[in-house]
Amino acid sequence: MDVTRTLAEWAAETPEIASGLAQKRARHAMHDIVACMVAGAGDEGAARVRATIALYGNGPATVVGSTAKAASPWAALANGMAAHALDFDDNYLPGFTHATAVLGPALFALGEEIGASGRQILDAYIVGLEMHGAVGRGVNRDHYDMGWHSTSTVGCIGTAAACGRLLGLDRERMAAAISLGVSMASGAKVQFGTMAKPYHAGMAAKNAVLAAHLAANGLEARDVALEGKLGFKELYGGPNARGWADVLPTLGNPLAVEAFGLAPKLYPCCGSAHKALDIALALRAKHGIAAEDIERVETLVGFGNKRNLMYTDPRQEMEARFSMNYCISVAMLNGRVSLSDFTPDAVHRPEVRAFMPRVSMDACPQNAEGPDPTARLPHKVTIALKDGRSFSGESVWARGTIHNPFDEADLEAKFRDCCEGFLAPDDFAAVLAMLGDFAGLKSIRDLTRRLAFEAGADRGERFAERQTLAAE
Repeated sequence: MDVTRTLAEWAAETPEIASGLAQKRARHAMHDIVACMVAGAGDEGAARVRATIALYGNGPATVVGSTAKAASPWAALANGMAAHALDFDDNYLPGFTHATAVLGPALFALGEEIGASGRQILDAYIVGLEMHGAVGRGVNRDHYDMGWHSTSTVGCIGTAAACGRLLGLDRERMAAAISLGVSMASGAKVQFGTMAKPYHAGMAAKNAVLAAHLAANGLEARDVALEGKLGFKELYGGPNARGWADVLPTLGNPLAVEAFGLAPKLYPCCGSAHKALDIALALRAKHGIAAEDIERVETLVGFGNKRNLMYTDPRQEMEARFSMNYCISVAMLNGRVSLSDFTPDAVHRPEVRAFMPRVSMDACPQNAEGPDPTARLPHKVTIALKDGRSFSGESVWARGTIHNPFDEADLEAKFRDCCEGFLAPDDFAAVLAMLGDFAGLKSIRDLTRRLAFEAGADRGERFAERQTLAAE
């Protein structure tokens, strides 16, 4: 089966994608990722990446959170890091990727370099989602359960194709871009809860831009890199990976973004906790539950979800984003989980530390969800009270998925939460307006020039300070 060549042909030769639903979901994704980049740019890890890329000179591409510019691969690296720094960016089920945290920064940086329009960016983005989904469905769940971070493996390969689309590569050069993306795919989940985890998104974006440029300039690579002996499936998926026999016949029909959508986040933490948070907060509100009346909170999640939520006793804010104990505790105490809950001081609040032992997490067996990464089992929560009563709920789909979607008001509220106080008022208004008519942008530069500001660096304190000022 000619997997690499088939994907390359589709990515290079499919006519410009005009689907209204695909365009709408792509526009919403741009809205969300710009918000995440602005909010994440002030993170200490993002600032350290910006300081590093500054060593390599200037270029044509905006670095969000800085007034300096960089060459497109370096800008993609810095902006991908910022986009994923707070774990507030979307999930994409077919690829098991944080797709837009890789695609957005890569396409924005490359688009600035070549003067691409908003319409061209959206087209390349939708093609990139199709590639994320196709590559990911061929190797996951096995790939992900082995410990690979699909965002920086599958995400690198799929985004290389998206960058190739933006550059107008033919099918041969597109196959080379995908193949080179395979050679650059890396990133292990051992890094979850550290600055290296969001760095993976930036690394994948950078590598994707490089892969496309190298292919455009004639660097050759094997056109069986995905399916061939010693290729991606064999090495990264293992002997039981499902392969692409059931995937290729449905390529683009329907488009993956139409069939599966994206899942923007309501909470700035690992998506593996989101269904449990939705359930717990709904039970708290429906039954008027007070934290002091709770004996215990029991959660049931998927096999991979429990492995992601690896910190039962987090010691800093990055670990806290990957802790069911912490996130549920905050939700039960405060009735919400917000950006200001992820600072070193917030993690050590006495009331939160006291509640955390009341939270437990169990998981379904490894293979219970089956081989298709888009299939889901319900996550469950039981809240047991000290008076003997208990309340339970379950959910298959988190808020933000196409089954329980955000609307335009939700998107704008998140944008304000991420950007107010960081973008200048005139830039804030201009960016919001341009995101509303993204396809109408004559050049992506019109948008990105508004994202050049000096973000500084902290570990989330900026959100706590903003909240304090708002309360005064």
